[in-house]
This record gives sequence, C-alpha cells and structure tokens, in this order.
Amino acid sequence: MSTQPPTEPERPLLDSGADTDSAYLEKLGYKQELNRTLGLFSAFGVQFTSIAIASGIFTTLIVGFGFFGPASFWSFLVGGGLQVFTVGLAVAQLVSAYPLAGGVYQITGRITGKPWLAWQTGWWLLIAHTVAVTTVAVSIAPFVAGWFGVTFEDNTDALPWALGLIVLGTVINIAGVKVAAVLNNIGVVAEVLCVVALVAVLLIVKHPTQPLSFLSESGGTTTGGNWFVPFLLAMILPAYAISSFDATGNASEETKDAARKAPMASVMANVSSYVVGIFMVALIMLAIQDLPAVMESTTPVKLILDTAVGAAFANIFEAVAIVALFAALVMLQLTGIRVLWSQARDGQIPAASWLRKVSAQRIPINATLTIFAISVVFALWSSLLSVLAAMTALAWGMAYGVVVVVGFYGLVKRKLPSHPWHYGIVSPVIFVLAIAWSVVLCALLIYSDPTHVGLGMLLVIASGAVIYMLIPKSRRGKSIDTQAGHL
Repeated sequence: MSTQPPTEPERPLLDSGADTDSAYLEKLGYKQELNRTLGLFSAFGVQFTSIAIASGIFTTLIVGFGFFGPASFWSFLVGGGLQVFTVGLAVAQLVSAYPLAGGVYQITGRITGKPWLAWQTGWWLLIAHTVAVTTVAVSIAPFVAGWFGVTFEDNTDALPWALGLIVLGTVINIAGVKVAAVLNNIGVVAEVLCVVALVAVLLIVKHPTQPLSFLSESGGTTTGGNWFVPFLLAMILPAYAISSFDATGNASEETKDAARKAPMASVMANVSSYVVGIFMVALIMLAIQDLPAVMESTTPVKLILDTAVGAAFANIFEAVAIVALFAALVMLQLTGIRVLWSQARDGQIPAASWLRKVSAQRIPINATLTIFAISVVFALWSSLLSVLAAMTALAWGMAYGVVVVVGFYGLVKRKLPSHPWHYGIVSPVIFVLAIAWSVVLCALLIYSDPTHVGLGMLLVIASGAVIYMLIPKSRRGKSIDTQAGHL
C-alpha cells in the first residue's frame, strides 16, 4: 500500500446543505446510513452537553483546590483559554474539512495515509469517551442514591447504581438519535439553568464575600513561595472541565450542513463554556467562608454553596447538575459509539462486519452494545475514580495532540480539502500554539501521577496495538484506497 495520503475529492457545491453532505459521503465511497436530523442548536448541544461546564465544575473543582487552592482560578483562566482558543479552534477547522463520523480517527488517517496511526488516535478517543461515561456514572451515583435515601459506606456501594445509570444511557442511545437529541436538549437547558441560577444567587443573595485578592490564596498548597508548579498542575482542571472537542465531528454524519454547522457549533459550545466557567469559578471561590474546611472537603462546591446561600439552593443546584451530567453521559457514549462504528465501517477492527451493523432505527446497534460492555468493565474499577478521570483527560490530550500536529502538516502542505470553516492567515499560528499546549498538558497529566496515569496510558497504547494486529491481514491497513480517496 502506498504511504502517500490520498487525494481528497473536492466537496461538491450544491444549493442544499443536506445534498452537499450526502454527495460528499458518496464521493468518499460511503453512503448515508445514519439519520441526518441534527440542526445547529442540537449540534451545539452535543458539544455543550458533553462538556457540561456548570455541573462539571460542581464535581471537578476539587482538583483545582487540591493543586492550588482558590488561586486555581488563574490556572483555569490561562489553561482554559489555551484549551479553547488553540486546540478547540484547530480541531473545529479539521472537522469542517472532514465532517465524518469517527472525528480524529478519520482526520488523522486521511491526511497522513497511515491507518495504524489513525487507528491509535481513534482507539485513544474511544477509550476516553468510554472511560468518561463510567467516570460520570460513578461520580453522580452517590447523589442519585441519596435521592432515594441510600448512602454509601465505601466506593464499592456505588457500583450497582453506576451500572444502572450506564444501562439507562445505553437504552436511550439504542432508542435513536432523536430520543438522544431530546435528552441532549434537556441537558442544555439544565446546564443553562445551573449557570443562571448559580451566578444570579451568588450575585444577588447577600452573603459574606472575599476580596478579589483572595483569588491569590493557595490554601496551603505552596511551600517556600514556590507557586509555579502548583499553578501549572492546577491547569489540569480545565482539561477535565472542557474537552471532547470533536463531539460535534463524531455526530457530523447526523448533522445538517455539517461542514459549516458542526465546527460552528463546536466553537460556540467551547467558547461559551469557557466564559461561563470563568465567572462560575470566580464567584464560587469568592463565596468561600471557611477555607480550611473547603480544602478538606470531598464535595467542596456543595459545602461552599451550603454556607453561602443555604442548603435549599445547594440541593436544587445539585439536582439540576446531576440531570445535566446524565445527559453528558449519554452524549459521551453516543460520540464514542460513532468512533467505533466508523472504524468498523472501514474494516479496521476485529469483527468489523458485526460492529458496523445499523438497526432499523439507523442506530449502530452492535457498536452501542460493545461500548456499553467496555463501560461496565471500567466500572469495576470505580474505586479509582481520580485515576479514571486523569486517564480520560490524557487520552483526549494525546489524541488531540496528534491530530493538531497532523492537521498542521496538512495545512502547510495544502493537503486539506476545501472547507468553509477556517481562520485565514491566523490558522497556522493557532495550530502551532495547539501543538505546544498539547505537549504541556500531556506532560502535566503524566507528572501528576506517573504510575497510574503514565503507565496506564502505555497500557492503552499497547492494547490498541494488539487489537490492531488482530485485524485480519486482508483488511488491516487497507482502509485507504488512493484511487477512491476512501478511508
């Protein structure tokens, strides 16, 4: 097989966005197998709900406190900006060039012509989305159980509840993309309600407020005035809170006028999440009443809200946040399913013909069941929630790091097909910054826990290599047809 990347067919210029999308798929050797029903708002919702910024901060701000106390606000401000305005923008441009299910997997393979590299990036994202499903399920299980008067004595008690949430999310995805889209839109509304309610209450309800200088308080995390390393490590927080940059890309074969609307929705979701996150983190930090108690708490945001504005509001916020997080679970599973289905469609996975099957409702049914099974396996390690969260962020970070390097190569070598979403002469600068930030982020994640996270990622890479070698030789690495431009 030639190692040169294929020549991509030009995207046909037709009057109808739907016709354009279908014609482009046909040019690539694919047919329209999924329902193309998502508009701009729903596409925005896929990304916004996957990020789940308000509810995500509710459960992950503890990471910032652990590394840098209230001063982690500045880490969120800097790290989040680097996430959104470098990697997020770069991935959005590449999604516009390749609006295909599979996202990063498709982009990497089409630019480089190296199916093994495409396989690995797709595998990393598949693992990231699947582990994220488990992580969300485990993190919200204690809250959901609490609504029924059940409390957990140890982490193993969360397992049946987490499994129940994963089963429910899978049933919704099996029901069809329209049903998932309804829940997705509910998730968007829940997220907006969380944001508006939290900001409004912390601004309107009278409570003791810390001065702005409090945002430089490290909470005892620094020694001898050494703040730089804790500041850097706290930039892991926005990696947990704002990620899944190609969620709309993975749903692009179900999006109308995908080359325009998928990247537009992605950027809208990323930027709005970042801006909202800045205000939320700042207001939460300034509402702290008892810093030592917050630093020791396993649920610091709930403690802050309890003491600042009362338990009643904290409980309502918690309930809405859990609904939003469950919607995020469904969307994360949906995008992971599309990665696996895309690999199966190309024959680049064992049992590809079985995994690529689409149900009468035009749902990748066997891929859905497989992702469900993998999530269940990860749930057995639910006691390692912090490790699972870090592994998710690292798998995302490495996959996006590879794709922005590959995308930069395609950009400067003019190998990208025509695409309506781009940044003109600024695009190369964005890609260079995205590469630099990806390297820094991955280094920070590994440095934070070399044994579990670093070695864990090596295990993911090794297992991906083994699975790739299990693909029959007649299909392995043959997904790129340089005559048809078909990956």
